[in-house]
This record gives sequence, C-alpha cells and structure tokens, in this order.
Amino acid sequence: MMLGFKSNNKVLPLLEKFLRDLRFGARTLRKTPGFTAVAVLTLALGIGLNTGIFTILNGAALRLLPIPHADQVLGVSQTYRKLDGSIHRNVRENASFFSYSEYRAYREQNHVFTGLLAYAPFIEVNLGGAHAQHLLGALTSCNYFDVLEMPPALGRGFTDAECSAGNTAPVVVLSEALWRRAFGADPSIVGKPITLNRVPFTVVGIALPGFQGSEPVPSQFWAPLTLQSTLLHEPDRLADDSQSWLGLIGRMKPGMSLKQVRADLAVIAAQIDLRDPGRITTLSIDTATMFSVPEERFVLLSMGGALLFAVGMVLLIACANVASLLLARATGRRKEIAVRLAMGASQGRLIAQLLTESLLVAALAGLLGSLISFWSTVGLVRFLQSHVSAGYWPVALNIHPDLHVLAYALGLTLLTGVAFGLVPALQSSRADLNFAMKGESAGSEDKPRSRNFLRGALVAAQVAACMILLFAAGLLLRGLHRAQTVEPGFRMKNVAVLSFDLTAAGYNNARAQVLQRQLVQRIAALPGVRGVAQASAVPLDDNHRVTDLLIAGREEHAAVEYNYVSPAFFPLLGIPIVRGRNFTEAENQADAPLVILPESTARLLWPNQDPISKTIRLNAGYQDAAGNLIRKDTSYEVVGVAKDAQVSYLGRADNRFYAYFPAGPKQQLDLRVLISGTASAPRMDDLRAIVGSVDPELAVEIAPLEENLKTWLTPGRIFSTLSGFLSALALLLSAIGVYALVSYVVSRRVREIGIRMALGAAQRDVLSLVLRQAMRPVTIGALIGIAGCAAVAWALTALLPWDVSLRFLYGISPADPAAFLGVPGFLLSVAVLASYIPARRAMKVDPMVALRYE
Repeated sequence: MMLGFKSNNKVLPLLEKFLRDLRFGARTLRKTPGFTAVAVLTLALGIGLNTGIFTILNGAALRLLPIPHADQVLGVSQTYRKLDGSIHRNVRENASFFSYSEYRAYREQNHVFTGLLAYAPFIEVNLGGAHAQHLLGALTSCNYFDVLEMPPALGRGFTDAECSAGNTAPVVVLSEALWRRAFGADPSIVGKPITLNRVPFTVVGIALPGFQGSEPVPSQFWAPLTLQSTLLHEPDRLADDSQSWLGLIGRMKPGMSLKQVRADLAVIAAQIDLRDPGRITTLSIDTATMFSVPEERFVLLSMGGALLFAVGMVLLIACANVASLLLARATGRRKEIAVRLAMGASQGRLIAQLLTESLLVAALAGLLGSLISFWSTVGLVRFLQSHVSAGYWPVALNIHPDLHVLAYALGLTLLTGVAFGLVPALQSSRADLNFAMKGESAGSEDKPRSRNFLRGALVAAQVAACMILLFAAGLLLRGLHRAQTVEPGFRMKNVAVLSFDLTAAGYNNARAQVLQRQLVQRIAALPGVRGVAQASAVPLDDNHRVTDLLIAGREEHAAVEYNYVSPAFFPLLGIPIVRGRNFTEAENQADAPLVILPESTARLLWPNQDPISKTIRLNAGYQDAAGNLIRKDTSYEVVGVAKDAQVSYLGRADNRFYAYFPAGPKQQLDLRVLISGTASAPRMDDLRAIVGSVDPELAVEIAPLEENLKTWLTPGRIFSTLSGFLSALALLLSAIGVYALVSYVVSRRVREIGIRMALGAAQRDVLSLVLRQAMRPVTIGALIGIAGCAAVAWALTALLPWDVSLRFLYGISPADPAAFLGVPGFLLSVAVLASYIPARRAMKVDPMVALRYE
C-alpha cells in the first residue's frame, strides 16, 4: 500500500502540471486566434495527406484478411536459388510460389498448422451460355474454405474425391457477386452445370457475401487445382516439380508462435533441398494480407513509399512554416518568458510549457487532419479507380480506418508537435533577463544572429523539400507531355481490336484456323471496313514475347521480341516498309521462314549493310509429349525493313531487337484481329454479332486500339496529377514561408532602414539589401534541393528497371536538363516574387517616422 501511495505521489504532481500547462496553453492560443487558425490549418493539411496515403497502404499491405481469426493465418513464400547460379524453374505467376509436390510436402509433414491450403490465382476463363463473358478466379486445394473458415453460404465446398487427380466430374464454387449478376441469385443453380472453357462444371456452392478470396483482385469462382489441365486445356502442372504456380496459406494450431512455425517449415525446406543437390530455399512466413506475395508487396510498398515520401515533404514544409511563426511569436513574448524565469521557473519547466502549447496545436491539427484524411482517402481511391483503364481487373481495398491508422495518426501528430515546437521552445527559453526586462525597442532582439539563422535554416529546408517535389513533378509532367504528343509511328484512330482466348475456349489449331478465316472474311464484308489484319501482339498491349536471336556467322546471342502478323498488318496500321517488301498471302499460309525487321534492329545487326536477304536464327524451344524441353534453331530470311514504331513500349521507338514473322497456320490459336474502318464503322454490335454467328459461346473483348494508349498513359497521369498537386501545395507553403520571413525581417528593421535612408541610401539600395538577405537562405536551400534532385534522378536510374521507369517517364531521362534547369529557375522566381512584395514596403519607409519607431 505504501508503494502504491508513493507511486501516486510521483504521478499526480506531474499530471497536475500537465493539466495546468494544458489550460494555460489553451488560454494562450485563444488569445491569438489568427496564429492558431493558420498553424492548425497548415499542419492539418500535411497530417491529413500523410494519414490518407497510409490508410490506403494499410488497407492493402497491413490489414489482415477479412476472415475469422485472421491473426492465426500465415502466408508462406520461398526464395529459390542454386549454388552454381543456375535457376531451373518455370515461373507461372510469381517466383516465390511453390510446385504441387512442394505444397504436398509442407502440408503433410508440418506440425504447426491445422491446415495448409494452396491456390493458383488470376485464372481467366470463358463463361459459356447466353451471356458469354470472361471470368477471373482461382484454382484451390480441397481445404481452401475450411482453412479460411469461410464455408459457402449455399451448398458446400469441395470433397476429397472431387480434388483427386483422377476426378472426371468437375465442380466449382461461385462468388456471391457473380451468382447475383450472372444467375439472378437463383438458389437452384446449386447442383446444376455451367460451362467454363467449354467444359461443364457442376456448381456445388455459393460463397459468403463479401468473400472475394485471398488476393487483391476479387475471385469470381473457385475450382479444384487438380482440374487445372481440364479447365485450361494445357499440360498438367501437377507433375512438374520445378514449376512455381501455387501460393500457400496456413492456419496455425492454437498456442503456436510464428517462431515455431518458421523453425518447423525450415526443416521441411531443408529436406526438399536435399533431394535437389545445390538447391537452397529460404522461406518467408508472415501474417497473411491481401498483398502477402513478396513480388506484389514490393511493387505496392515501392509506389506507396514514394507517395509517403512526397506527402512527408509537404508535412516537413508545413512544420517549418509553423516553427517560423513560433519563432516570430516568441519575440513578442520575451517579457512574459523573462518574468516567468525571474519568478523561479526553470528552463526545463518553461520548455515543457511551450511544448505543451505546440502539442495542443498539433492535437487540433491531428484531429482536423484525420477528418481530412477520411475525405481525401475516399476521393483519392475514386480518382485512381476512375483513371484505371477498362482492361484492368478491379482491386478490392478496405480503406476504413482501424487501429493501425489511428496509431499512425496519433504518432504522426505527436512527432509533428515535437518537430515544429522543440527548436522554438529551446530558443525562447534562453531569454536574456536583463535585456528583456529593460523593454528594448521593437527593432532589437537579444540574440538576433541565432534567431535569424534559425529562420533562414527553416526557409532553406522548405525550399529544398519543395524543389525535390517540383523536380519529381516536372519529370513526370515532361514524360506525360511527351507521351501525349509523341507520334508512335502507327495509326490508332478508327482501329478496333477483337481479343479472345481460343485455347481456353477449347479450340485446337485446325478449328482456330477455320474460325479466324471466317471472322476475317465476314468482318471485311461489313460496310465501312477498310482493312482486317491479324497479330499475336497488338501495338502497346503489353504482351511481350521474347526468344533468343542468333546472327548467322557470329557467336553473339541477344534477346529479341517478336510478333506474328498477317500481310495486312503493316498497311492497316500505316507502318511503311522502307526496304524490301511485305509478306505475301501465300507465304503467310505456308509458314514461310521469313522475317521483317524494324530499321533500328536491322541497323544494329548489320551497320552500314543492306539487310535484305540476310539471315537470322532463333534458338526457340518447345516441350515434347513427355514434357522435355527441346531446343530447335530456325533460320529466317530478311525480306523487308519496316519503319520504326513504338509498338512494344511507348516512348521507346528503337525496339531494340524486334522482329515480325508471318502469322501462319501454326499461330492461329494466339492471333487477335485488328479492324480499320471509317469514323462510324465498324460498330461494336456488328462485330459481336459476327463473332456470335460463328461461335455463340465464345467470349470476346472488343476495344478501340486507342485504349492501349490510355493504358500506357494511366500510371503517368495518376502520378503526375498527384505529384503536381503536392508540389503546388509545397510551392504555396514555401512561398508563404519566404514571404513571412521577409515581412518579419522588414518589420524588425524599420528603424535601421530609416537610418540608412536618412543617411542617403536610395530606395533601390534598400530593396537590393532586403532581397539579397532574403535570397541567401533561399539560394542555400536551392543548392541542397539540387543535390536532392540528383539523388532522386540516381534512384530512378539505378533502382527502377528500365521498363518500369518507361511507364512513368516515357523515355525522358531522370537527369533531364530541362527539369534540372527549369525547376530551380522557377522556384527562385517565385521566391523573388514572394520577397519583393514585403521588400517594396521597406522602400516606402519614411525616415522621420522610422526614427521615432518603437
């Protein structure tokens, strides 16, 4: 009891002091409503933006799966490597995924899970019937719904017999959203067949409302993974021990810890490694979220980290602004602070009081900022969703605030209060009692050098942070402008694209050839159609096929991207053949070993030579009936050279090693159809009618070719808009900071300016003096900012793969001279303008009035 009493004796006085300081701080802030409003609004904007971005990241990467007891569910990934550096691994989705045999080993030999499930995400199929459409779903192990504790709302999950390798009765569970949309929420659908990729599947269950699977893109159906070959009409993946295609999720047994799980699975990983000499497996095990897969998580956190850095710069500028206001405000409180020190208050006690005021301002800003974050988060997500092209599957995010968001907002608020309040509090608590109590004139300060240095340092920090944001925004806007104004080298207007998955629809090559021929003939007969072509890769569709190129008579190997096209491809898109000739229809039908190269590729392969009739070889590979990889070199004669066009990557016209081959009979399963017409033709309904007349159950996507350009522009537009908004906000805050600094300096030097003018100084001399002193911290900040811009440019060059950088900068160099020269010039111009307005007031000072100024 005595111990408790002594403890309370220590705590209660501290609490009383804090409450007393809080009441005093509230009264002080109430007496200066202008300062309080400006400080709270400035900080609330910065805190709100930071909390809003974190809320989105939290919903994607930190929030647990929306399932019962989600804290017991773990995602399992692996990193696979060989001692000799070779990687004999076939990656279907992610390199961190597992093969079926590896899944079985972990499932059967672990001692820490009540259940371990496997799933193959992003399975695209065609739903047959009256309303044929594309669906996205997942293949799963039999225990999928049991491990997640999400049993179907109607019907049931999968039985062991239905998940056996020899099952000949395919079954499927539908999502509740698909059940309502496609089947009118008819409960009798359970037990009835539906057609997926031409295969009848019996519906055995309807998932719970709101359940969308374990991936960020909602699944519309789930089928046993043992039906992979049946559903997808492709070689069986179950027997391939070196194929990464399955993600793993396990539910821990009660009482188990994460450390125990990692130790248990590490033993199994070591046993698997022993079967493959030289193999080393490293497991990554953590609580499962929507972005548990390392590859997906890396992309998310990279982009999210960049956004958090940007909004952090805005908050830094806001803190610097408020700190400057506090320093200016402290000058007017010198006598108050001196009286408190004279009456016995310690410096520590005074710092605590001033920090309490700062924390109170931060608390008000944090409360308002949280409200701003809720609004900004919803608005930002809607903005992102509205700018994502139709070709993307939607991503489901739960952006409602939770404990993570509240803790982040609280921590950020406290950090902000200390960040902008500590230095002014330390500076203000060191007042010279004799100086302050004498009541010196308003034009003097006890420690002018120290205070001016701090104000200048704060302005320099604002300018540096603002410059980095402006530089990033400048690069993105330059890249976006280039992408929107560049001539890609091919015609897009009035060109439509028909896309379908004939392999998934159950076609073989012979049937596909018949279908393609009928479609081309019927579409060509439509009024207003000018041309019909076929291609395995449509321009800018992000479909990149790469193989190994060998040059005849040389030892060099190079990766070459290739495309199978019909002879009508080049004239339809307006890509001229600048040397040689086009393919003929006879060569196309005969699968002739011919190739057309872009100018840049021909120039790289044979500089200063005529490429026509030259030969290249492709070191291609295919699997035989037993699944063995067979290598085969095929020689191709160059018959033409096409003009360079940005058909592969927007912003990169050289297409370093690109090749066009004839789209012969062997490629019919992979071809898509391009249609060129007049402004009013062809109509989408007419094209769908033709596809329906040839195959009523074939799901087809019809889109303008210009949609591919929008897909490429989407990342740049999103990040350009966000960075433009943030940099504009940073510029405004920085300009306010410079303006406030110069205004304060002018107000404190009125008497000095009057004396100078009384002694004969001209107005332009006064203007020059004020501007020169104002621009000194701005210039220092600009130099620091330029160094920061160089660091950003280096990071973009060194850390980002070239193809990722290309999606944001479109070929603009991160060290772009226009951005490096334009941003500092623009920022300095704004700073001069912000300084000039208060500096003009100094020019108009009346010397007689100034000499009497107190």
